[in-house]
Amino acid sequence: MLEGIIDLVKDQVLPAITNNSAIPADKKEAAVETTTSTIVDGLKEHFTPDNLASITSLFSGGGFAGGGDIVSGLQSSVVNALSEKVGLNKDIANSIASAVVPAIMGLFSQKVNDPNDKGFSIESIMGAFGGKGGGGILGALGGLFGK
Repeated sequence: MLEGIIDLVKDQVLPAITNNSAIPADKKEAAVETTTSTIVDGLKEHFTPDNLASITSLFSGGGFAGGGDIVSGLQSSVVNALSEKVGLNKDIANSIASAVVPAIMGLFSQKVNDPNDKGFSIESIMGAFGGKGGGGILGALGGLFGK
């Protein structure tokens, strides 16, 4: 599941960076890798049993609810990583983060709320990031989303 999440993130990040003429060609690959790893690492931090209230509000109502602290934290991490590790200016880094993070979270929400996508649930996402899925409170959480 984790590889699927990484691929999903990278699929969103790649065109946002490769099609951005403000990013020098010699920095595009590093920007893709840095953005992808920063988002995945950030999701690992946020998708924990201790953060269930934020996660449920993020994906409630059959859609993406804006994300609040999770999205703003991920965006901030991406901006800092792109600025510090890749050397992009903050404005360019912010434009990338503002485009890809909400798009990724919206895609996650779409998949979590799709009754035909049984392989993608909050339980499976949290399990991929090291949380325990399948029973208890995570099982109940999955029930909220029809999984």
